[in-house]
Amino acid sequence: MTLNNKAGSVAVLGQARPHLITLSYSRRQSKKYSDKPCPRFNMTGSCNRGLTCIYQHDPSKIAICWNFLYNKCPNSDETCPLSHDPTPERTPLCTHFIHGGCSRPNCHFPHVNIGARQGVCRDFAVFGYCEKGLDCDQQHVRECPDFAEHGTCTNKGCKLPHVIRANRNRKPKAEVSPSVIAGAAVDAAPSKPMDTAADPPTVDASASAAGGGELGDEYISLTFNESESDGSGDEESDEEDEEGGNSNNDHEGTAPTHSDVDM
Repeated sequence: MTLNNKAGSVAVLGQARPHLITLSYSRRQSKKYSDKPCPRFNMTGSCNRGLTCIYQHDPSKIAICWNFLYNKCPNSDETCPLSHDPTPERTPLCTHFIHGGCSRPNCHFPHVNIGARQGVCRDFAVFGYCEKGLDCDQQHVRECPDFAEHGTCTNKGCKLPHVIRANRNRKPKAEVSPSVIAGAAVDAAPSKPMDTAADPPTVDASASAAGGGELGDEYISLTFNESESDGSGDEESDEEDEEGGNSNNDHEGTAPTHSDVDM
């Protein structure tokens, strides 16, 4: 037994005080637990936080042992803290099998070809386990998802590989409809210049014939039009007839005029 500072009070070693028990219980009740798995427990098989850890500890979601995948794990399935069960949820697909064939006799990587996938699966990279398995539309690889997506990583002490890929910034070509292509071609075409050789103006056939145009024998006018010179000549002859007196009038009575012939 030990004595405390207060007179008459006795405390027994190893016996918890009631107010300390109440305080620790209230702290546990005030914590907000998360449904996410514990990254430390999943990636290493253990968590030193104990009951104070707010994340979930599920032994069925332990990450795969990478030494086991390459037949270099010194532990057995029971003694290894990590999983020796190479399921698609926790194991990357065999890249050699995807690209034509795998020559390893005891390959532990799943031999499944599910087509191309874009991006890095965050659950698989951070927790070592993805519940979607083969249905996941992203790659199950062990590399930093932030660095793979943005080219930088702001997580201090990140232990995931930062892989630099040549096709990181390449984007797939968007499909363009034929109507959009036709519209772009029309907009890009230069305005049509005024070319007289390409689009000759319309020339009047009668004017071309009168001025000695290039119509020649290809056009023969069947319409008779009196020229202005003939009309002016008639007017001058009429004036001369009026000034000539009665002698000219008698001559018009005996012989038909030019207008009578036309009639």
